[in-house]
Amino acid sequence: LRVAVKPIPVLCLIAWLMPLAGRDVRLIALGLALSLVGDVCLELSPSLFVPGLVAFLLAHVAYVVAYVGRTRALHLARLVPVALYGLLAFRWLEPSLGAMKGPVVAYVVVICAMMWRAWAQIGERPHAPRLAWAAALGATSFAISDTMVAYNRFVGSSLALKLALMVLYWGAQWAIAASAERR
Repeated sequence: LRVAVKPIPVLCLIAWLMPLAGRDVRLIALGLALSLVGDVCLELSPSLFVPGLVAFLLAHVAYVVAYVGRTRALHLARLVPVALYGLLAFRWLEPSLGAMKGPVVAYVVVICAMMWRAWAQIGERPHAPRLAWAAALGATSFAISDTMVAYNRFVGSSLALKLALMVLYWGAQWAIAASAERR
């Protein structure tokens, strides 16, 4: 039942984007679809954690490409808090990662790139400031929820943590979908 129900919100977001056109929307929809694959992998079996991780990593790459298409402005000062978050999250999880250190480092780098590129849009999209803020808040919520997933997987599990991470995850996906260019 969980495998059938968990992807429903993401499927609804993909359906919400379908009437829209453009490369930006296609990339966001691709990220959502890859996230859906990741969701299913994580629900089906603990042995599918790595394929799920790869699916989510590719989703973040799709979001990064969409965000770079919106602005190429670097805003390196915005990279500093994002990199600090990534470093602290990794250091917090590192003692429990074992053989997963390499894959988790790669994942942290990609999700931090997504956050940075989302925050780089603030002030660069004067025609759509709310869309830029939606991307930034969605990317940040996604990073926090993914950190909670990692904690849940590698350090310790709790029902409260699982509920909080799902609320953050679904809110993140909604905000990222809401950030898509409306043409």
